[in-house]
Amino acid sequence: MPLISNYRAEYNYNIVLPDDYYTDNEADGRTCKILYSKDNEYSELNWLIDENLFGSGKNIQIISDNYSGVEAQANITATIKVEEYVWDKYCCAQSDGGCLKYCYNCKYDKTDYNTDSLIIQDVVNITNYIHNPSADFTITENYSNTFKGTLYKDNQTNVLLSFNNSYLTNAEFVYYANFSNKPYYFMYLIVEKQSTQNFRNLIYSNNSVYVSDASNCQIESTDFFTKTMTQCRINISSETNVPEKYEPVFNLNFLLKLAVFIFILFMIYKGIKKTWGKTLISAIVLLAFIPSVSAADDCGITNLASCIPQKIFEFFLSLLNAPLEPLLDLIKNLLQSAPSIALFQGVWAIIIYCISLFYGLLFVYAGFQFLFSGHDVMRREMAKEWLKNTVIMIVLIQASFYLYGLVLDLGSIMTTSILSMVDQHFFMITADNLVNIGLEFLFIFLYVIILLITLLCLTMRYLIVAFGVLFIPIGIFCYFIPPLRSYGRLIINILGMFIFITFLDAIIILACSMLITIPIFQNVKILVMITCFMIINILFFVLAKHIIHKTSMDNGADKLVQAGKYIAMMM
Repeated sequence: MPLISNYRAEYNYNIVLPDDYYTDNEADGRTCKILYSKDNEYSELNWLIDENLFGSGKNIQIISDNYSGVEAQANITATIKVEEYVWDKYCCAQSDGGCLKYCYNCKYDKTDYNTDSLIIQDVVNITNYIHNPSADFTITENYSNTFKGTLYKDNQTNVLLSFNNSYLTNAEFVYYANFSNKPYYFMYLIVEKQSTQNFRNLIYSNNSVYVSDASNCQIESTDFFTKTMTQCRINISSETNVPEKYEPVFNLNFLLKLAVFIFILFMIYKGIKKTWGKTLISAIVLLAFIPSVSAADDCGITNLASCIPQKIFEFFLSLLNAPLEPLLDLIKNLLQSAPSIALFQGVWAIIIYCISLFYGLLFVYAGFQFLFSGHDVMRREMAKEWLKNTVIMIVLIQASFYLYGLVLDLGSIMTTSILSMVDQHFFMITADNLVNIGLEFLFIFLYVIILLITLLCLTMRYLIVAFGVLFIPIGIFCYFIPPLRSYGRLIINILGMFIFITFLDAIIILACSMLITIPIFQNVKILVMITCFMIINILFFVLAKHIIHKTSMDNGADKLVQAGKYIAMMM
């Protein structure tokens, strides 16, 4: 509850008077009539804070945070005027000094005032919630481009720790609001203990976070009422901040890059020597070692020995990635893009027109069964079922183009939402470590072959799904014709599998991209990538085979028997 709080109370009431009393039972002195009317009324709304009178009126403002209950009390008072009349007996006919007839007159007698009071009250218990979200993240160590930090927070604070390409969410409680007392709502804060953790491209264990890129580090602390955003702190000790490459030991990674650089120079030397001779070779080598104006800022004459092999090695990696980038981009587009079916709308309309020729025959068949079924209950029920299926079939076939497009968009959205969580550089050739570099040179051609196979499978899937808009009305038509139901089920199942198989592929890719964050798989990244696409290719053929086998269980004899049964019903 904040320091300044505004409260409002509403109430309503209606005063109901008793019905007026009348009687024709004439007797002297008896009541003949009672009239009720409202004389006055009064209402007041009082506010009590911790059972002490605070103020009155429908709206109040309380400037305090030290109270536990608010009570609204409505006092209503009404005075009813009661007029009472009695019968008055008098002689209305006299003769010879005597009364021949008595008459009665309803005469006013007295007035009374009755006062009634009513108190309406409602009490709300107040709890003062005082909590400031508290969280802190400090980067304390750096080992070989891997940063380690420690996360501190209290258990009432939910934390979002974000880096350039990584994030961590940690929460111990779930907050939500509950409203009661309709139509004048009171909001109650409800807290449930529910621990949740979610992270990407980092390792989180025992409040320690390991991440490769600690740039743009921010920590967002929230509870139900408050949100704060702070920058991460860096407190790296000098012992852990000294890189190993400056120590007087051999750097195998650097030696590998230098060897690749010397090998490339040797191949260039052999080629140019055979073509232009030694003079041109010397000039080209001299120009190659002169620093260029467009070179990176960290390359100069003082670090030329390490900079040139580094740049040559990066250039060599870019050459390896050059043929992979269009393949990966095309695979990504085939996975998340919905095929365009607008081109086939004209052909779809022709197919619908051809199928519509059978609508009349189906209705005639159903009517024929009704007319000639007689007292055969089974044939009448079969005719009703046939008529219902025909109506459903017509609706689905006529709307199949738009329903098919809706399903395609749904599958595309599901796949895109999963792929958006995958690191864009996951499937590229990188120089992360010595073991991975050697495996990449060894398996690069196998990786390209697997990518080509995946590309062919996804292209075939794209064409099948695009042409599927022409076959889906045929599949629906066959599904509602009992002798042809297996063929309709086969068409619908195949198209459904090819539409949503990309969603399964996206889940496999996301799982594989998360595997390389585990230390055991960081040195074999190329094997994880190859295995990922092999699983996708195998899944493609396994699901296709399973669906075709499942939907073709009915043999030809069963189909002939089923067709003969429906033909016999027409006789």
